[in-house]
Amino acid sequence: MKRFIIFLTSFMMVFSFPVNIAEAEELAPVPVSITTVAETKELSIEEAVQLAKDSSREMWKLQNTLAEIKESRKKAKDAKELAEDIMAKTLDQMPADFVNDYVSKLMAKNGYYIVYADTQTKEVEKNIEKYKIGIEIETKSLYYNALIAEKSIEINKANLNKLNEQLRVITLKYNNGTATKSEVLNGQIAVQKAQTELDSSKDDLEMAKLNLLNKINLPFNTILILKDKALTYIPTKDLNLTASIEAAKLQRPEILKAKNALSLQEIETHVYTAYYTSNLRQNKAAKEKLKDAQLNVPQAYKNVELDVRKNHLKLVESERALINMNKSVELAKELARINKLLYANGMATSLDVLTAETQLTEAEIGAYQMLVSYNINKMMFDNSNLITAQGQ
Repeated sequence: MKRFIIFLTSFMMVFSFPVNIAEAEELAPVPVSITTVAETKELSIEEAVQLAKDSSREMWKLQNTLAEIKESRKKAKDAKELAEDIMAKTLDQMPADFVNDYVSKLMAKNGYYIVYADTQTKEVEKNIEKYKIGIEIETKSLYYNALIAEKSIEINKANLNKLNEQLRVITLKYNNGTATKSEVLNGQIAVQKAQTELDSSKDDLEMAKLNLLNKINLPFNTILILKDKALTYIPTKDLNLTASIEAAKLQRPEILKAKNALSLQEIETHVYTAYYTSNLRQNKAAKEKLKDAQLNVPQAYKNVELDVRKNHLKLVESERALINMNKSVELAKELARINKLLYANGMATSLDVLTAETQLTEAEIGAYQMLVSYNINKMMFDNSNLITAQGQ
């Protein structure tokens, strides 16, 4: 069975060239040791998520942006009060720069910049919430990849032990003249293949842990011990799609953004239609922009519902694959059991037994991979209505 989990890695090639010793001493008069002692760390999945959030530069940037917007609101409030004071005066009493930029000052008087700051604050806060969930999903996916590799090692070890035992039996029969050299060779090939699969699983685990360490910003030589092994399975029949859609409509940032844009456009259109006459381009453009903003709100609701429904369908598809794979495991177990009995009674070949054991191993690994895939798709579905990835 072809393995479908792909582990993404990035390698940097470092080239060193011979240099004059004196020049080297000039460049680096004080040698610096980069050797560090490897630390062992037991890591739960929630600890991994928290470490990833704490080390996220994008999170820091969003927090800084939020602080800047809140500061700009104070300036917007001052600008509104200033515009109200000046507009209470007669035209000849107003400063020249105020008159020349009268539309902008009129926008300030109508609270446009305050509303803008308020809407941006809400959007950034919502984006921070969504970004945190995104980090959670990515980190848990990397954690799950490591679990897949650990499970593959466990299953491949068990398979290697079974095949070694089968090879022992075949060798005894060969020595007694009841098995052929071909059967012994098939047994040896099966053992060698199982050993290769086991070694590959160990490499996959090291790669998966490196990716996880990189995400949570820990030294690459850290010895990770994954504490959380259990994976949950919540059947899709227990999920309320309608409630998820309604939750998404209340929480998704796309809808908030569309509503905020409408609120701002209403103020802008009010100012432009009040200042510019109906025959002028600015007046007509402002009215068109308001129509677009009004239409964007129901479209945002529709887009959000579509996204939730699509993620639900992906989850259902993933569940179907998981159920089918679990059935394949049961069938493979039964096939392996029957072939052993048939072989013991001389009604099947040793190759039948070896093949059945290999198929069982592939099915067991595949079932675990499908369970991980289902959990990832469950997180994606939860994220589509901004439910935290821990579950509903």
